[in-house]
Amino acid sequence: MNTNPSAKRILCYGNSNTWGWVPNKMGSERFSIDKRWTGILQNLLGNSYEVIEEGLGARTTKFHDPRPELPQRNGLESLLMILETHLPLDLVILMLGTTDTKEMFDVSPDKISDGLRALVKTIQEYKVLEGSNSPKILIIVPPIVKEEADFASKLFKGGTAKGKALKTLYSQVAIENGCSFLDPTAECPVDQTEGVHLTAESHERLAKLIYTRLKSVKV
Repeated sequence: MNTNPSAKRILCYGNSNTWGWVPNKMGSERFSIDKRWTGILQNLLGNSYEVIEEGLGARTTKFHDPRPELPQRNGLESLLMILETHLPLDLVILMLGTTDTKEMFDVSPDKISDGLRALVKTIQEYKVLEGSNSPKILIIVPPIVKEEADFASKLFKGGTAKGKALKTLYSQVAIENGCSFLDPTAECPVDQTEGVHLTAESHERLAKLIYTRLKSVKV
């Protein structure tokens, strides 16, 4: 929590790669806050900003996970509650879509980008507190899985191609809705042996890329 009353507030809405899942640990370990991209970004931005981390493993843009042990993974259904929890907000960073490329959801890249579009619309139309404005939005292309890797191969058949297709589709959503956009996928790859989650090095590079991008967003 940042107690500076004039700090700009940034909500980071994502899945396990925002939560900080350590590759090859099956969710049993989490990168420490100073190693997660959200924490690194906070340190880069300093006391004039508050970075609010809202990452949940297996969160989708708008699809229900059928497994009973993973409830409330539909990102669209959770978004309104999370927005209201953290009002007022100056910026929302959206990095979702990797989970949606799982084989069990059987959805096309177009359907995934429709999920992103619904998230953007919800943010832009949601109420704001008196004296505040709707937050700006930064859309980030999510990490692209390496489906032939050990962990990824069990869940993400066809996921690599879908993830690559999102690069263009997410850019279109950003243009259509006046959002900022960042594609860090070339510089921030997933762990090559596990295939789904960012390494510590990729977390650091991602934070630095977002920090540079925010200079032009003018939060």
